[in-house]
Amino acid sequence: MRTWAANLSQSPVYRRRLVTVLGAALAICVAVGGSVHYVWTVAVDESSQAAKQSQTATKSNDADTNNATKHATQVPQAQSLPTGTPTEIALNAIGKLDGAAQVSTTGFTLDPDTQVQLEDELNTFTNAGYEASFVIVDIKTGDALSSYAGIAHYSASAIKGPYVLALAETGAIDLKSAYLAETSDAGNTQYLIHQTISVSNNDTYFSLRLAYGTDAFAQWSQSAGVSVDVTDMSLGDFLNMSSADLARMWAKGYGYLFGSDGTTGSADGTTGSADGSDSQANSQSSPDNTTQEATDVDSAARQWLAGEFSNTLNSSIHMALGSQYSVYTKAGWINEAGLYSLNDAGIVRSSSGDYVLAVMTTAVNEYDMVSGLVSMLDTIHTDQMSA
Repeated sequence: MRTWAANLSQSPVYRRRLVTVLGAALAICVAVGGSVHYVWTVAVDESSQAAKQSQTATKSNDADTNNATKHATQVPQAQSLPTGTPTEIALNAIGKLDGAAQVSTTGFTLDPDTQVQLEDELNTFTNAGYEASFVIVDIKTGDALSSYAGIAHYSASAIKGPYVLALAETGAIDLKSAYLAETSDAGNTQYLIHQTISVSNNDTYFSLRLAYGTDAFAQWSQSAGVSVDVTDMSLGDFLNMSSADLARMWAKGYGYLFGSDGTTGSADGTTGSADGSDSQANSQSSPDNTTQEATDVDSAARQWLAGEFSNTLNSSIHMALGSQYSVYTKAGWINEAGLYSLNDAGIVRSSSGDYVLAVMTTAVNEYDMVSGLVSMLDTIHTDQMSA
């Protein structure tokens, strides 16, 4: 048996079969091993792909969430209008302006292109050797825009309008009596007011100052937060003052002439709304103190006073806007004794809403230049400041 086994192991045939069997077995093992490796590799790859897809989906969801959040924060909110009377809204806005800045806003942000255009317009004054400052404020939205609002300029006759308004509102002048002019004294007061406002008569203004002094004016100005001392007589009956203070005075005057509710009547005897449209209903019930009624002398008197401001001499605001809107202004100008001014201030009742505007410059006789600035400010109000 051992001999057969030994002989068999030495047989060439046996050895070839053994090699064949072993080779086949080895091939099967390699095949099986490779298959296992392939399955493991595929499983690992698929697991990795699934993880990557999961991470990608998570990142995508996060990005969508972030984009949604970002979009939500970019949706503009509806403007919330301030509360209070038109005078209170305007005075509060003026107080928030930077009086030393070439361009300052409150309540809104001037778009960059418009700011560049406005700065170019202001630079035309500087390049010509003039100074200019202004304040414009919407009496409904409280949006305000200014340039060097705190810089003082010589008021010239622009102070005459606020002075008369102060006498009327404080009762220093009996406006109803002056309006009716039923006595010679009342008729004389009416004449003094008319001449002082409509044609800027210095003699009639001096007569009013002599008769009524500065106490009523000081009381009225202080209630508006005016910073200048209106009792200062160092410049006679005129003042060095800022456009911010001049705007404050006209904001105070707005409440007196046109009431605390912002509704309007026109000074020409018709009634209307802030956008210039007429309304017969207003003539029946409007509390705006501008609607002339036979039984309401106080309203009729205020309407008469507003009418005195409606087309005053040398008003740059009226030159620019008077053909479009009702404007109530008083200008001031001088070019003598080292004093240089071309100023204008008042109330504009535009189709996009009412606003107070005060412009003070040293651009003597440059009415086109000042009117051009006024027109630009009106455009800015319509496009960016109105409700």
